Amino acid sequence: MCFQRKAGLGRYNSTRPEWLAAYRNARCMRSSGKEPDASLSGIAWKAQLIVAHERGRIDSLAVPLGARLIAKNLIDEILAEEN
Repeated sequence: MCFQRKAGLGRYNSTRPEWLAAYRNARCMRSSGKEPDASLSGIAWKAQLIVAHERGRIDSLAVPLGARLIAKNLIDEILAEEN
């Protein structure tokens, strides 16, 4: 007899409030300079890993328009040289 697999995250399958709480705790730990705690398991550990290794994002609204225009022109110039 075959059983269909259910979509999910395995042991990381939790409710939205649980994930939000795990991310909040992970961000608090990260802001205090602590590294991910490998003794944890489940969503607490996964959230700490995600927060610790996320890439810094640039908020385009925080960057002045002139700087964005200069960056766009540089990218266009580099792409034109490649072609």
